[in-house]
Amino acid sequence: MPNLMLTNYCNYKCSYCFGKDIMFPKNPRQTMSRETFNGLVEWVKKGPSDKVFHLMGGEPTLHPEIDYFVGRLLEEDMHITIFSNLATPGAVELAKKVANLPVRWVVNVNDPAKWNSVQREHITTALELLGRQASLTFNVMPDEDDNLWALEYTKKYHLSNSIKVGFLLPTYKQSNVALNDDEYTVVAAKVTRLALEAAKDNIHLDYECGIPTCAFTDEQLGILWRCGSYLHSGCQSRLDVTPEGVVIYCLPMATLGSKHFTEFESYHEAALWFERRWDPYRKLGRKVECATCNLHNSAACNAGCLAKNLIDCKNINL
Repeated sequence: MPNLMLTNYCNYKCSYCFGKDIMFPKNPRQTMSRETFNGLVEWVKKGPSDKVFHLMGGEPTLHPEIDYFVGRLLEEDMHITIFSNLATPGAVELAKKVANLPVRWVVNVNDPAKWNSVQREHITTALELLGRQASLTFNVMPDEDDNLWALEYTKKYHLSNSIKVGFLLPTYKQSNVALNDDEYTVVAAKVTRLALEAAKDNIHLDYECGIPTCAFTDEQLGILWRCGSYLHSGCQSRLDVTPEGVVIYCLPMATLGSKHFTEFESYHEAALWFERRWDPYRKLGRKVECATCNLHNSAACNAGCLAKNLIDCKNINL
């Protein structure tokens, strides 16, 4: 179900952040109110639901009422995943409170070599508390060393044996740092090497949305399959809801189409509204070759990130 942006403020200012178009400081600082949050919970309950809520930001542990939000969802028997960088005092305090509760954490991290001493203390303390409740996720950079540190941290802190990797995706307005087309193959090679090393420790890779299958060679795809880190190329994310209750398709396309959640009867209705409007544009693909690609035509590959595919399009009509 939905990704709830509890705040649009983050303690990091990553140049590649694909939420830049709606984040602070480009926009006024916002935090979700109890009234909006409770309204969203009831809204989701009205339609078909997998009972999953993702709490994110910005950095969700910076919200002063994060404890209330988590408690309310637990009372409703919802499945909770918190997307956090863990580099805040609030993250450590919340980790202590929910360490033995059914709350999953996806930890957004940069290379530990970039952490300062305070960030390192918060992150490692929280990972120690969370253990298998937490899994790591990060973007693979084309100009950095292979990310073997992710395997070391997963083993050291007994984290979930699934690591999610992403490519640097652009916002539709291209306000962030993202991969050039020729850098996709560089990153794909790094991902393949990481998957091979991960398999030695029974760790597998998952993938953020927006990765085109053709970034990888046939040989690399075969390696990923054998390692249990096979790629599924998709671009159908859960809808994001801003702190003010505005529904957007995803953060990279935050400036293309939005409505307040109260304009839809349920989350299910909102998801259908967005899919109907984006469906014609999905057929475009990323490259000319997409038109004759069996993977794209069979919907086995969405040709990568929809925001990236649409950057050169004019007169988009939703």
